[in-house]
Amino acid sequence: MKRFQECSKIVKFWRYRWYILIPFKWCFYFIKSCFKGDKSDLDGKTIWNIFIGDAQLKMKWYYTSEEIEKKHKI
Repeated sequence: MKRFQECSKIVKFWRYRWYILIPFKWCFYFIKSCFKGDKSDLDGKTIWNIFIGDAQLKMKWYYTSEEIEKKHKI
């Protein structure tokens, strides 16, 4: 399976489906934590970013070391 950046537009569109679940996961996480009474050190924005990272892993969205070096001019 190709990584996200190398796919056609149709395949990219299909992989974007993982983003649709993020708001539902986020709401479910906070509802569940309220009922359990758990107080987390993580705020809502941090949890949101974790869910985005999880979705991008499922989408095979990652960068090679050459792309990172080029972007940061290392």
